[in-house]
Amino acid sequence: MIRIGRGIDRAAVREAVERGEATTVVYDDVLEEADIRETLAGIKEAGMPRAATALLGWLASHPNTPADALRELFEHGRREVLVCLAMNRRLPEELRRLLLEHPDPDVREHAHHTFSILRRH
Repeated sequence: MIRIGRGIDRAAVREAVERGEATTVVYDDVLEEADIRETLAGIKEAGMPRAATALLGWLASHPNTPADALRELFEHGRREVLVCLAMNRRLPEELRRLLLEHPDPDVREHAHHTFSILRRH
């Protein structure tokens, strides 16, 4: 289990990921953009292992994830992360278009679903 909250640092994230504790995420507080960047940096320092997929997906769908981090998560390309990214209502338009045209049908379906909800509101 990894606790994510305001003030998290990359070393704590890296260590939790390396110990295999990133499969369950406990959310303590509202994350700011800097906290999200630190979390992503810690995952990268740990080598982006498969065990961090749940945490990467959670960051991909988080409404406070900054656009540059969303682009980085898109480039990562893991299917589970892309599906979560497709559900982010604050996704930059260029990423939404790429997900709407993605070759994976599940990624496209999630992107179409989210986009259709956004158009109705």
